[in-house]
Amino acid sequence: MQILARSLPFLATRFSKRSTLLLPSAAVTGAAVTAASETATTSCTVPALTEVAAILSKNELAELRSLLPSLCDTGHPLDAVRLLDAALLAAPPLSSLPLPDLIDRLCSLPDMTATMALLTTLRFNPRRPSPLPFCAMMLSSYFRRRRLREAAKVFAWLCRADSPCRPDIKIYGIAVQGFCERGRAFEAVRVAREMVRDGVVLTVDLRVLLCHALLREARVQEALDLDSAINMVGEAGDGHGDRIDGVVELLDTMIKDWED
Repeated sequence: MQILARSLPFLATRFSKRSTLLLPSAAVTGAAVTAASETATTSCTVPALTEVAAILSKNELAELRSLLPSLCDTGHPLDAVRLLDAALLAAPPLSSLPLPDLIDRLCSLPDMTATMALLTTLRFNPRRPSPLPFCAMMLSSYFRRRRLREAAKVFAWLCRADSPCRPDIKIYGIAVQGFCERGRAFEAVRVAREMVRDGVVLTVDLRVLLCHALLREARVQEALDLDSAINMVGEAGDGHGDRIDGVVELLDTMIKDWED
């Protein structure tokens, strides 16, 4: 970790002007982790990816697993994001990093500064790691905390034109279920529209959740129409393009009527 600290005192990010990567010394571990960070006064060049990849040993990965949550616990979540950004240059297996603990801590903060910083970091990291595993954990954490506005912002980030990738079936499932189970049928319908636009048919479980959410909003006819339309897509087999377009049109109409 000391090698990493010496090699990467600066790491360009989109959320800070100076982009200083603050890495605690390897001697600072466990309960001894503090907010102390050394700020470099001169810039340096980020080393080649092959050099970075060679410096993450098993011991250093173990130290990362301790440091990343500890930085959040000591009030330095952006430093944790910078440290993760540097570590991702080595393309370690995501399972070797404490991502669930880190993201849960970021999502527990009163605002989204750190979580959005992480998403921006993923977008511009030279390794281009997929944001989908990170977004899935963010959505689950925000839904568990009933922070639905924040969950909606994470999902909207994935649907932006400049997003690195579109949501996958797992993301869609988490979002539809999360909004339906927390009484936000309108947001669930909007997620379903994005899902169907991507050519992904709602599973039986998601269809039932969505229709029940509509019924709770006294939108009986919309629930019946949607259930019928989705069933027709399933019955069409592989040649369901036209029927998927029909579901998209139905969802568009539902959203327009809801907004009016």
